[in-house]
Amino acid sequence: MKYFVCVILLLSLNIELSLGDLNDVLIKCCHEGLDWSIDDNRCDRHPGYVANVSMEDQSSCLSIVELCCIKDVLVKRCAKGKENALDGMMCAIRDSEQGSEQYKECCICCQLGLLARSQGLSCRSPNYGAPCDNMFLECCTGQVLADIYNATGTDQSDVDVVNDRDECALFPGQICSHRCVNTPGSFRCECRQGYTLNQDGRTCQESKDVNTDYGNVNDGYSCEENSPCEQRCTNTDLGVECNCYEGYKLRSDGRSCEDVDECAEGSFKCAPTQECVNTLGRYTCHTTQCQTGYVYNPINRRCEESYDCDRGFGFNSVTRQCEDINECGLGIDTCRVGERCDNTIGSYSCRRFRHCGTGYTLDEATQRCLDHDECLLGTHNCGRGYDCVNVQGSFKCEVKQCAEGSRFNTATGECDRVQCARGLRPDRIGNCIDINECKEYTTVCNKYQQCINTIGSYQCRSLINCGNGYETNENGRCTDIDECSTGVHRCAGEQQCINRQGSYFCQCPRGYRFINNLCEDVDECAYSAAICPLQSKCENTPGSYVCTCKDGLESDGRGGCNDVDECTTRNICHHKCINNFGSYFCTCNRGYQLSVDQRTCEDIDECNQFAGRGRVCGGRCVNTPGSFTCDCPDGWKKARDGRACEDIDECSDGTAYCPSRDSTCVNTRGGYKCPLVQCPEGFVKTIPGGQQNSVRCKQVGMYKANSKGLISLSYNFLTFPTNIIIPTPLFSMTGAKDSQRDYRWELKIVSARPLAPGIPRATDSNFELTQTNNQAVVTLKKRIRGPQDVILQLLMKISSEKFNGIAESKIYLYVTDGPSTFR
Repeated sequence: MKYFVCVILLLSLNIELSLGDLNDVLIKCCHEGLDWSIDDNRCDRHPGYVANVSMEDQSSCLSIVELCCIKDVLVKRCAKGKENALDGMMCAIRDSEQGSEQYKECCICCQLGLLARSQGLSCRSPNYGAPCDNMFLECCTGQVLADIYNATGTDQSDVDVVNDRDECALFPGQICSHRCVNTPGSFRCECRQGYTLNQDGRTCQESKDVNTDYGNVNDGYSCEENSPCEQRCTNTDLGVECNCYEGYKLRSDGRSCEDVDECAEGSFKCAPTQECVNTLGRYTCHTTQCQTGYVYNPINRRCEESYDCDRGFGFNSVTRQCEDINECGLGIDTCRVGERCDNTIGSYSCRRFRHCGTGYTLDEATQRCLDHDECLLGTHNCGRGYDCVNVQGSFKCEVKQCAEGSRFNTATGECDRVQCARGLRPDRIGNCIDINECKEYTTVCNKYQQCINTIGSYQCRSLINCGNGYETNENGRCTDIDECSTGVHRCAGEQQCINRQGSYFCQCPRGYRFINNLCEDVDECAYSAAICPLQSKCENTPGSYVCTCKDGLESDGRGGCNDVDECTTRNICHHKCINNFGSYFCTCNRGYQLSVDQRTCEDIDECNQFAGRGRVCGGRCVNTPGSFTCDCPDGWKKARDGRACEDIDECSDGTAYCPSRDSTCVNTRGGYKCPLVQCPEGFVKTIPGGQQNSVRCKQVGMYKANSKGLISLSYNFLTFPTNIIIPTPLFSMTGAKDSQRDYRWELKIVSARPLAPGIPRATDSNFELTQTNNQAVVTLKKRIRGPQDVILQLLMKISSEKFNGIAESKIYLYVTDGPSTFR
């Protein structure tokens, strides 16, 4: 059937077909276009290659693919439009979908036909053109036009006539080998005398019991009248030319055809595990069934011993190895139309290369097209007043029906419940109408009363005249009307209705008072501050008041308030909670302080917080959670109080190391020094018992009269910090009291060596020498920046009648940069 659909579609496009074109190019291309339209693909998005078509014919083929696809889509869209119109649905479709205009035209024209039919009008064609006229006639008459051309654009104005197409005349010499006989809606093939019809119903073969010699194949023959060809016949200028169908080849007689044995020629394409079996005009691939443990060898066509291979692998009986099976190349994959097979080692994957089409989304995991639920996603275009109903690949819009008692809201597009006032109810279209209580409720009034209906209510008019405030009872007597219970009073708002004989009055409930004919609440809390106990507060309520306990208190159930122990609440305070009446406060452990929220505790940084009040530590202060620690620099140790730093006397505890025998260990602040003490010739070292930092060189023997030269040499060692209090005396030197002796003093700096960059050298301006007749004092009047080592020389020159001499004192100053708080 698809063959004839393609032929007819091609003819409708006014394409002239030759015999070769029909079978070799155009029919295949039209088949591809029909297959492409089946998956709802866009006709202009074909991948661009059609199998079994030569490269020079690909361009023409792709045009036929798109045209046949478009024609098929238009036929289907028209049929869908008619179907929806017959189902009473709206002619709604997205404009971006293929064939949307064809769908709307067929749907609307069918609706017009249905309208004409329902009103008894004529079903004569409106002459709008095809396919509108056809849809109008079919829907108006209820008959179906069988002609397939109606859907592709052929005009049809008379529904009583279905014109048959003569396929034999349309395709002369192309359908049957010998004679083509047209039949209503189809055709049949017949053979000339001496030939019989083959099973394909188209070709003829010569009968075995007839020997007919046709002579020269080109001599006096015509394809239409007396074709000598067994299969295909083509008229040429020289006569006729015989050809064979695919899978056959022309015999040497030039007329008859014989089967091509593809298996013997090796032109077949079967899997390695399959065997080629030749048939007439074609071949089939049969899987050879070998015994368990054996596999088919395509070379020698025998079953040979095999080995078990993993899934996706096959045993190659030639190489005797397990090799990957190319499922894609062998055509044994399960990929669908529109999917591309990609071979992998041991398996394969199917990847969809065709677009899923409008209304579908590709699932990457399964490579399947899933329907878009436009209604759920809100991508439909159904307007207000319509409900969206999802269908596969699309949606439809149905008129929204509101239930009784509700009304369609044009602003929101929803059905809103109609709320009617008392005595009214909604009708079928949502309007509020009056309830006639007198008709629907016959006992609303007694037998001595007449029921009179009013809008939204009713009245019972007494047939017996009673005074105001009275009505007739069932016994015909006048009784009081209880306006309060019947609801006919006029007490407004919070007013209470009190009935009395023949009348009623309105009063305010307790806690309210009349103001301007209205009941207003009395604020009891504003009248008296002592209305509630001392530990509670008054809160006004409509018509009354309540006494609530203040914050931090709770009711004792007897009108009093008890304290709430907030400290029992877990984690209310970070460290400690102290409860008091009606409240609480938080405290912190030692070394912590309350933060801004007055609940959490934060560490006190003693090193920074108390730095302005003096040093917390003699050395370096290190803050710790809740406390601090003091560290001392090298050469110092912490005192017993854990804060001050004491100097380590390395000379006394034996930890100092002086390399020379002439070195003297001198303890300094934070370290020690090893100055060389060398006495000149004729002198020996003596260490005075009272001074630890002084060494003297004493002359050996007695001084001679009038002798000159050095009579005494001392080494003196002092250490102090930079910020020592000034002025301060550093060293004093005293001579013997003798009126016959004369003393002169000299002070000079031997050396000044800073021990750190940027430290200025000590100068004479840092020192002052004060002297009397027999004593001199060296005073530090200006601080020396440390660390720095300074050596001073103080000379005491003695002169008298008996002798002259010099006493020399070398003063070593070791100035440190540590603070004075170091001990």
